[in-house]
Amino acid sequence: MKLQRKFLVLWFLQKMSQKGKLPELQILNSNNLTEQFHGRVLEFLNHGCSAQFYMIWFSPATQFGKRQVMATDGLLKFKPKGYLMILSKSMDSGSGYRILKPLLDRGFKVKALTPDLPFLVKNTPAETWLQEL
Repeated sequence: MKLQRKFLVLWFLQKMSQKGKLPELQILNSNNLTEQFHGRVLEFLNHGCSAQFYMIWFSPATQFGKRQVMATDGLLKFKPKGYLMILSKSMDSGSGYRILKPLLDRGFKVKALTPDLPFLVKNTPAETWLQEL
């Protein structure tokens, strides 16, 4: 484990020295899917809901296991007219859909969306921070 950590630190330092800044993270960039974010959010929330809930999921969709499904199920049983939006690139996929399908089949309003971070932070102090990365 120590060797792996040492390798990662060396890799990080090498990338820093090559570019003079942090390595670019794909999640921070806009693409065709993220540019649809605003419209997809409005479409999802346009049907009137009693409560809106948001979850951020950074891990691979395969890590969204029984515990997370049960927590989601419990939340939506408590607020059956509530909407849950999962901001996640990995869950906004075929495998993510298959994971959420049992909840959708039961009539729960849950949707995974790939967020557009530049759009979300536009005109906020975080916009400068994101540009400097």
